[in-house]
Amino acid sequence: MLDIPLRQIVLGRSDLFRGMSESLIHYVATHCVERSLRDRDVLFLKQDTLEFLALVVEGRIYSVIHGPDGREQIVGSTEAGHVVGESALIEGHLREASAYACGSTRVLLLGRRHFSVLCAEPLFLRRILMLLMRRLLGVMELLEMVCLYRLESRLARFLLTNMEDADPTVTTLPSVPMPENQGILAAMLNTSRPKLNVQLQLWRRLGLISGQRDRIVINDIDHLRRKAYALN
Repeated sequence: MLDIPLRQIVLGRSDLFRGMSESLIHYVATHCVERSLRDRDVLFLKQDTLEFLALVVEGRIYSVIHGPDGREQIVGSTEAGHVVGESALIEGHLREASAYACGSTRVLLLGRRHFSVLCAEPLFLRRILMLLMRRLLGVMELLEMVCLYRLESRLARFLLTNMEDADPTVTTLPSVPMPENQGILAAMLNTSRPKLNVQLQLWRRLGLISGQRDRIVINDIDHLRRKAYALN
């Protein structure tokens, strides 16, 4: 468990609370509750009441919606140092998606009864507004991708977006760290796992990509860009 000073350090490094006053960070550190989650544990479910927002301390939280056939669509991914469930600051609504832990995860929860102190801070209001706007833009990009583009374009865009630059001092190719399993990636791209696997294997045979299950190496980035932005 994190003591108060360690909580203050974690909060002070987060995307939401970085640069806030020491008194505000101390207030949040004092009143938040630490929670440990195992893989696939639920943080909250769609249509739950908005009781808290959460800062991810370690691990990852996926935001998920489910179709009538039970298929999952991952609509957001929140890693350590970032906030999830910030819509709790909007009164009169319910959760718009469910949130699950990916692997061993720890979060700090701040309950609704403490929000008034946060909302009295102008910097916090500006920061949360920017965060909500980024979330909205991300959802719009996701909607465009899953509705208007074929699987190979969606996969190519995912790889390009999450690509880690190659080290210019060594002769290595750019690569992409992959989710824990193909099921998660399939849920991100609005497809089935078998269809995704077929597409990945085809690109491997063509030499476009290579690598192991936890990391994909991009062998021909120009070809991948053409796949990403080809007309459907």
